[in-house]
Amino acid sequence: MYEQMENNAADGVLKAPPQAESFCFVVDDDAGICKALCFTLRKLGFATREIASPAALDRELAEHSPVLVFLDLGLGEHGALDVLPILARHGCKAPVQLMSGRSQAVLDEVVAAGEGQGLRMLPALTKPFRMGVIKELVAAVGLPGAPG
Repeated sequence: MYEQMENNAADGVLKAPPQAESFCFVVDDDAGICKALCFTLRKLGFATREIASPAALDRELAEHSPVLVFLDLGLGEHGALDVLPILARHGCKAPVQLMSGRSQAVLDEVVAAGEGQGLRMLPALTKPFRMGVIKELVAAVGLPGAPG
């Protein structure tokens, strides 16, 4: 860890080792949504990961424990229902913020499915949404590393 900090300092970049960062995952196959969410989350002081598939999420969870997961209902040929078991298998303790433009009934079913697998599901966020909602969400959830 000290060696990594020393290397970062030698490069002119002083940053904490990766394990000290608070990661937010954005699981969505829409690159525009990913970029916008990640930009907002980085402004709030979080490290981010843009994830477009269940396989990519599985790899990221093996390396990082997120403090918040934004999850789109649809991921191309996959969906949130394919992702929930991966989060549960990794013992994800982060709140999961489901996002979609679908009906409330569908969103409620997916939230219930996540809760049934022991995940901490937040009320669904309907697209489109304002990026200011993200700052409010981070504050309301009381995330570690959240701006005060």
